[in-house]
This record gives sequence, structure tokens and C-alpha cells, in this order.
Amino acid sequence: MRTSDSYCLEQIKLDVQARHAARKILEVGDDANLSELKKAYRKASLKYHPDHNQDDPDAGNKFILIKCAYELLAQDRPCPTLLREIDSWHGFPDNKTHKLDNPWGHFLWWREKYFDSEKRKRKPDGKHSSCI
Repeated sequence: MRTSDSYCLEQIKLDVQARHAARKILEVGDDANLSELKKAYRKASLKYHPDHNQDDPDAGNKFILIKCAYELLAQDRPCPTLLREIDSWHGFPDNKTHKLDNPWGHFLWWREKYFDSEKRKRKPDGKHSSCI
């Protein structure tokens, strides 16, 4: 595989991860249309607006991520803030256990992450972690 092919595949993988994260942030499905995206954006913006959540020191960052998620899904504009945030999340595959240069490696990672009950990671309060 040429270096340019490898770079292209990496960019595609990052785009897929960013779109998945954006859907998770806005709480919409894969098939959400523009009106559903707008509705979800407005709902999330009101819920996480810094003026409405003055006790939450991370409210400003959440609000920016909501804006970035909407821009990516509705306007097809990638947001560097969202990409940096995705890199900081735990749970996206690293290349240590599974070879992620093919779909089978992604499937094995996904199966282990979501269906291997002994290895499921939870927060101390017993809930799954979320991106927001």
C-alpha cells in the first residue's frame, strides 16, 4: 500500500469517527435529515448553553462541540475542535490489540468493546461514559 493510500484511508476513518461522534453528541440516528438535525441542534444548544448551566465549568466546551457536530452533519464543515475532542476520548480504537487497517479488525475491536461483558468499562457510578 502506498503512503498516499494509507493517508487517504486514515482520513476516511477519521471522518467516519467524527460523524459518528457528531451523531452521538446531537443524539440523532444515521438517517437523520436536515430538519431532524436542526431540531436536535436547538434542543442540545438550549440544554447545554453556558448561560443555563453556570454551575458546569465544562458547559462552554459542550456548547462548542454541539455547534461543531451540527456544522459537520448539516453543512459538511469539519471542525478542528471536534477532531481534537475525539482524539481525547477513551474508547476509540487504538492499534495495539487489533489491526485496524481492515474492516475485520474494526469489527473485532467493536465486538470486544460492546459485547465482552468482562471488559466493559463503566464509570464509578455504574453508568456508561458518554461524549457529553
